[in-house]
Amino acid sequence: MNGYFGRILRVDLSTGISSIEELSEDYAQKFIGGNGFAADIIRREVPPKEGAFSEKNIIVFATGPFTGSPVWGCGRAHAASISPQTGLFGDSNFGGDFASALKATGFDAIIITGKASCPVYLRIDESGASIQTADALWGLETSKTHRKIIAREGAGFESAAIGPAGENLVPFSAIIASGARISAAGRMGIGAVMGSKNLKAIAVKGSLKAPIANRARIMEFLKSRISILRDQSKELTDLGTPVLVKIINDRGMLASRNNQGEVFPEWEKISGERMQREFKKKNVACRRCPVACGKLVMVPSGEYAGQNVKMPEYESIYALATMCDLSDVTALFNANTLCDELGLDTISMGVTLSFAAECLEKGLLDEKLFGVHNLFGNGEVLVRLIRDTAFRRKAGELLSLGSEKMADSIGKSARDFLYSVKGLEIAGHSARGIRTMGLAYATSTRGGSHHDARPRYPQPDFEMTAEDIAKYCVSSQNFTALGDSLVMCRFIMERGFGRLINEPLVEAFKLITGWDFSLEDLLNAGARIYTLERLINISRGASRAHDTLPNRVMNEPIPDGPARGRYVPKEALDVQLNSYYAQRGWDREGIPTEETLQNLSIKD
Repeated sequence: MNGYFGRILRVDLSTGISSIEELSEDYAQKFIGGNGFAADIIRREVPPKEGAFSEKNIIVFATGPFTGSPVWGCGRAHAASISPQTGLFGDSNFGGDFASALKATGFDAIIITGKASCPVYLRIDESGASIQTADALWGLETSKTHRKIIAREGAGFESAAIGPAGENLVPFSAIIASGARISAAGRMGIGAVMGSKNLKAIAVKGSLKAPIANRARIMEFLKSRISILRDQSKELTDLGTPVLVKIINDRGMLASRNNQGEVFPEWEKISGERMQREFKKKNVACRRCPVACGKLVMVPSGEYAGQNVKMPEYESIYALATMCDLSDVTALFNANTLCDELGLDTISMGVTLSFAAECLEKGLLDEKLFGVHNLFGNGEVLVRLIRDTAFRRKAGELLSLGSEKMADSIGKSARDFLYSVKGLEIAGHSARGIRTMGLAYATSTRGGSHHDARPRYPQPDFEMTAEDIAKYCVSSQNFTALGDSLVMCRFIMERGFGRLINEPLVEAFKLITGWDFSLEDLLNAGARIYTLERLINISRGASRAHDTLPNRVMNEPIPDGPARGRYVPKEALDVQLNSYYAQRGWDREGIPTEETLQNLSIKD
């Protein structure tokens, strides 16, 4: 089977037994890989009443037909589980070198069930899995864990590990994958699910290559498009994702001070331009990626002084800096690195900190708990609170709940200051300023994620109707669901192929797999996978009532700047939802109709 090995590895941590299952061609054609495999497996195997930390919850790591292939930017995999943040389907796409090594073991997916009686890690090679004791790894930061695994297992192994945050079941814990460019399965708290299973890490090594239907033609095809990719990605190669700081601030859509405003006056101090000019050491890339959007920067002072560390991504800058009113780039470097080492999602961590800062500002929290009367702009204290959160101590015990559960704990008017959807803190693309993103966040199966429907830059979108907005969200969500199943880097997919499912993507898919797929076939695959995610959430109680936006987004227009006056009133969101559901073939409560399920070949 071209693009696949036809094998799924199942590991039961409770019994220590592993087995190999067949992956059929019909199944692969229906669910594609990565996200599609994970959504179908979780829907079938995890009972709707089981919580994220139940032994009956599972974790799926899956690759796709593009993983490890010549297609650029496809050294990626997908992780999924039931999320401890939302209680719903949770998935995260990640790169580094781990994904390619996983594919080289000859397994298209790993299903992890049960719970180990003590700390363990999984060792996986071409023959299968073995469970190794991880007592000496428990408590270690992620980089030390990677180094110790390589020292124990030998060169060529790559790993995906959790840090102390995952061990302590912080609901927004990340999984950090090794490689020249470390990468995080950051969102949805899957690292905490690993921690609940006493699973510290997964170590993989293999030398297998999946067959490709037409290697010569795929190489010609890629050669014909490489100039397009390089031209479209030049800014990412030069500055990385921090290039967006200036672009988005200039549009008046860079959330600051817990989204009280959307202009950050001191943007230049934390910009990609400054990082490039003063701190950058070199570019780094995920395996087989010509863009190299990752950078290493040198930390001038603080906990990681003198070290070359991963430059913060735009999303981390937004969450840890502008949302927290922080312009100290050194504190930002230290905070970002600490999140990676402790295994924390930088977006949820930063937005939770900014929420706490506003609650403190409004008198809803006792300043004695935090040791200061103001958190905004206080880099030293923010870094300390990140560490306290991972270990759930002092104020970190409250912060470790995440912003929504923290708001419930505080009570009073705290929920008015949230910037989250379905329990997941919103990413750095304005829910008020970009008309498509309001509906995108509301209907995202993850919650406040920018990796379902994608932000539209540049725009204007002032004249978009509710029907236009809904059409874009449906198409973009299907596009990302397919990309997460192939599995592709979002940047490569958008800049090398296009921003929606199109004929060039179909051509690449056909050359890898040899299957005679049409554009309609891939469009249906994206819709099928996204609908599977929705069905999981519906079985867990999600409904139209959950497809909503924070108070500030629906009731407080952007106060100043180029996007002044923009917001998403409830009446407008309701009209958009009606159109979105109709275009999806869902009823007015957001439940897929029987006809839609039949059209998508989904058995209810």
